[in-house]
Amino acid sequence: MKKISICLLSGLLLLSSCLDEDPKYMTDSQVAFSSEQSAQTVLNGLYGLMAVQGSFAQLLPEINTEASGLCWTSYDMSVNRSQYVNGVIPVENEFNNLVWGAVYQAINNCNIFIDELSSPECADWDSKANMIAQAKFLRGVCYYQLYTLYGGVPLRIEPTTSENTNIPRASRQEVIDQIIKDWSEAARDLDDKSKLTSGAPTAPCKASAWAYLAKLYWLMGCNSWAVNENGDPWGEQLRKEWPEMNTDPKAYFRQAKVYGDSVFQAGVFKLEPNFRTLFGGNRLPISDEFVFVIDATMNTTENVGYNSLHWTFSPQNCSPGETWGRAQPNKAFYNWAMGTYQDDPRLDATFMTSWYKYVNGTESTEFQVSYPNVYQRTVKYHMEYGPLPPPNQDINDWHEVADTVYAIVATIDYKITDGKKGNIMFDDVTNPDCDTLKMEKRLGDLYAAGTISADLRDSLYRVDSILYDAFGRTKGSNDWNINDWPYFGKYMTTSCSGRYADNNLYVYRYADFLLLMADVENELGNTGVAEGYVNEVLTRARQSTDSEGNANHTYPLNISGKSQNELREYIFMERLFELAAEYDGFIDTRRRGVNWRRKILEMNNNDKITSACFHYGESHGYQSPWREYWYPTDIENASDAQWNEFLIKNQLVPLPRMEFSSNNALNSITDQNYGY
Repeated sequence: MKKISICLLSGLLLLSSCLDEDPKYMTDSQVAFSSEQSAQTVLNGLYGLMAVQGSFAQLLPEINTEASGLCWTSYDMSVNRSQYVNGVIPVENEFNNLVWGAVYQAINNCNIFIDELSSPECADWDSKANMIAQAKFLRGVCYYQLYTLYGGVPLRIEPTTSENTNIPRASRQEVIDQIIKDWSEAARDLDDKSKLTSGAPTAPCKASAWAYLAKLYWLMGCNSWAVNENGDPWGEQLRKEWPEMNTDPKAYFRQAKVYGDSVFQAGVFKLEPNFRTLFGGNRLPISDEFVFVIDATMNTTENVGYNSLHWTFSPQNCSPGETWGRAQPNKAFYNWAMGTYQDDPRLDATFMTSWYKYVNGTESTEFQVSYPNVYQRTVKYHMEYGPLPPPNQDINDWHEVADTVYAIVATIDYKITDGKKGNIMFDDVTNPDCDTLKMEKRLGDLYAAGTISADLRDSLYRVDSILYDAFGRTKGSNDWNINDWPYFGKYMTTSCSGRYADNNLYVYRYADFLLLMADVENELGNTGVAEGYVNEVLTRARQSTDSEGNANHTYPLNISGKSQNELREYIFMERLFELAAEYDGFIDTRRRGVNWRRKILEMNNNDKITSACFHYGESHGYQSPWREYWYPTDIENASDAQWNEFLIKNQLVPLPRMEFSSNNALNSITDQNYGY
């Protein structure tokens, strides 16, 4: 998207909670909606409002990652992001306020746009219905985001004025009904195929709306399955808030299939052949994989339509821009992925564990690494000629030169060698343990059994003693290192300025759609069809290139012959890896209820290195921010009742305090989400 000018939206960007006069500003409106060209400029501004800090440009993917149970960030409960990771989100959390404000700001501007273009006083042109459809599509996307975070919310579908600021909280079902209405009406007038041009930078098509409707019904089906078929303790609370959850989950899945089949029949989306072209440092401006993309190219200022995800996720000093690495994979998720997917090319695109440091905007020769790598700086000496070496190359005319060399001297080995899950180092490569990192007893046993030689025993012991010292304990205040955790690599780029990256926001990808449709087909008993959709994603991954340019890998293996429950679990975990650090992490780990979310959080607790580090810190009295998380909220051996209370509360986030302060139709006790 070229840098968006939104001068025509002056006066229209007011938050609903700050309004004290009619926001239509007829003078501006008459100009903004007098022609197709001027209306398109305003419509571009609506897309720009989807790409601000509180929305898709930063906080929606950030908090979906941080709250997923797959993330680590510095352990400081006064910091917004730590509160999401730990599941202790207060109603005054700043991120929560920013998301609420940004999404409602976009909704209000969509309302104004729809209202003005629908007015009989507005000029007419051929594309007007399509423009209104795009605004309804965007409003549906906004309410979908609010619904997935908060459940029922105040439903604003008219331009906000001083007279309608106070709106009661709608039920979950009322919000869903509005989302369905917006996307259904949008599909009627959207184009048959997306037209990603400078005049319509991220325009969705009919199939985009159908794909979102499939996603909504799939999500409702997963929720209903948790309530009705899985004995989930969340069910009692959800039935109070949403009686429709008594519906047979298959009814939702069947409706998802209707819309999903329409997407397949339209034939406008397909997977990008190479995963690395999506996440290889320079994101694609246009791709058939984009169900919905927000174009944020060429806008590296803090106006609407920018991208600060590189700033949020990438390691410090890894590019010419500013980066903080605020949201990192926890060790459990990284270990599981590395041990499960082996040589899958998605691994080195999804995660980042080594890079060259940038100094003053320029790449240096200083090597940087993070978990699971350890590197050391050494001095390498070699001989060079003097400035004028004699013909006979007398050694006395050479001089010694010292170069500083940075090299990885140890790394955790995740490669399977016994045909199952283990290798010479670890019995389970998805969950390496600290005792094996020490290796003294393990290597002694292997040597005594004649499995390894004395030389191999000694060399492995040296390497893995280094690993244990680096990662097998919680660090004190003097030797902590943020690089004790890996990083997400999907947003890494050198095309950036300050905190802003020059690339697009992939909000909804076709791979996401294929995996959710696999889930739908599996729930309807069509396991073979479901496996086919999954295998499309796995085959693309396997045939992609890795960071060295190599293709045709062994992993991920295609699947076949799984039972319905086996496939249900496989899809659940595959989505977490394929879509890691994108827009669905928190949604995905909650959608099948608290019992399945508990599995994800217990994966963190059961990770042997994480557990060893956490208990090391506990035994040494460390209160350092550079420590591991433990669920639920540092309770050792939590009871089922303690787990359920924590999990049910964290199925939603709290409505922010600022809304209760500005909306007199809300009651801060009766209208707040459970547990807050």
